[in-house]
Amino acid sequence: MNRTQKIAGGLLLIGALGFTACQPKVKWPALPVEEIKAYYADATKTKTIDTAFYEIKDAKGNKIGTVLFSSPYSDQVQGFKGATPLLIALDAEGRIKDVVLLENQETPRFAQRVVDGGLYEAWDGLTPAEALEKDVDAVSGATYTSNGVKNSLVARLKAYERQLKK
Repeated sequence: MNRTQKIAGGLLLIGALGFTACQPKVKWPALPVEEIKAYYADATKTKTIDTAFYEIKDAKGNKIGTVLFSSPYSDQVQGFKGATPLLIALDAEGRIKDVVLLENQETPRFAQRVVDGGLYEAWDGLTPAEALEKDVDAVSGATYTSNGVKNSLVARLKAYERQLKK
């Protein structure tokens, strides 16, 4: 499955779970396994760890990854036409395996330029700490959308680091 197909699947996920409606001290919804099969083919169970933070397990109960959603941590981050919510998939070792733009109000051709320009792959294989240190250039012709994605990723990864310290 390619990144564009994964993005289309992610559109269903963000709407189904209602991430933008999250409020502090509200139990975060369960993440259906079917919604993350594109990222973790061997997934059989998801476990809610904290707000927008899920552990993914296989049939033997082994952790095979982590899914992070940028909302609500990046809701104030704006691209060209609004928020740029992300799904960030980490592998079993905690390295970024996928970054996907979820349902948004960005102009589709500019959002596609960001995909085609390789922005999401810029973080592949990095730990969250390494990703926070990496200076990633915006995609020419889609600067606002690119900056929205970059800033959403940074906001979420900083929150993730705080969650790990709890």
